[in-house]
Amino acid sequence: MMLVISRKPGESLVISEQIKITVISLGNDKVTIGIDAPREVKIVREELIETIEANKAASSSIDQTEYQGIAALLKNRRKSE
Repeated sequence: MMLVISRKPGESLVISEQIKITVISLGNDKVTIGIDAPREVKIVREELIETIEANKAASSSIDQTEYQGIAALLKNRRKSE
């Protein structure tokens, strides 16, 4: 379930008394926000998390034989240079 809240530049919302999100500006299909939170609160863009997960999945799907083949190709390439 998603809560949708409209805010204007300069207006804020507070999450659990520790996190404050403020709308800084609007324009050009982009919203600029500021986030006040304790240092121990991890704040990461969603697309970065998706990229990290995709990279982990891709690296875990390479079996040992494929890895050795790639390593051999790189080794041969270095020798030919």
